[in-house]
Amino acid sequence: MIRKWFAAALVVCSFQAFSLQDIAELDASSSHYIRDDLFVFMHAGAGRNYRILGSIEAGTPITVIDRDNDAEFTQITDDEGRTGWVESRFVSNTMSQAEQLPIISERLAESQTALQSAQSENARLRQQLNDARQQVSTLTTTNDEQATQITRLSAKVESANKDELVMWFTRGGMVAGAGILLGVLLTYMPKRKRRNSEWM
Repeated sequence: MIRKWFAAALVVCSFQAFSLQDIAELDASSSHYIRDDLFVFMHAGAGRNYRILGSIEAGTPITVIDRDNDAEFTQITDDEGRTGWVESRFVSNTMSQAEQLPIISERLAESQTALQSAQSENARLRQQLNDARQQVSTLTTTNDEQATQITRLSAKVESANKDELVMWFTRGGMVAGAGILLGVLLTYMPKRKRRNSEWM
C-alpha cells in the first residue's frame, strides 16, 4: 500500500515539474497555443475566483501578454481578440494537433508526390539500364560473330598461303625435274657425224 502511495506521489510530482518547466518558458509572444484538452475557461483576472469571460477550445493559437507572480495564470489574447487570464498549465509553446494536421497532411502529400516522381525516375532509369544491357548483349554477340568470322577467314588465308606455297614448290620441282631430265636426255642422245666434204 505504501508503495502505491509513493508511486502516485512520484507521478504527481513529475507532472508538476513538467508543468513548471513549460510555464518557465512562457515568454510574451504569439507562438503559443492552448493545450489539446477539451477547452479551458478564460477569467477576467489571475485566479479562478474571477469572472469567467468564456472558454477557449483546445489548440487555439494565442498571444501571451503577461503572467502573475505565482506563474499559475497567464494573460493572453485569443484568436477572436479577447483578452483574459487562463491557467498557465494549459498554455504551451507547441503547435496544436489541430494546426499540425494540415501541415503534416501537406508535407505528406508533397512526400507522396516526390516519392511518385522518384519511382517514375527509378522506373525510367531501370528501363534505360535494361536497354543498355540489351544493347551490350547484342554488341557482344555481334563481336563474337565477327571474331569467329575473322578466325575462319584467317584460317582460310593461311591455308591458301600454304596451298600456294606447295603449288609453287611443286611447280618449281617439276620444272627442275624436267630440266634435269632434258639434260640427261641431251647427254645420251647420239651426235650426228659430220659429213666429209666431197671436195676434199
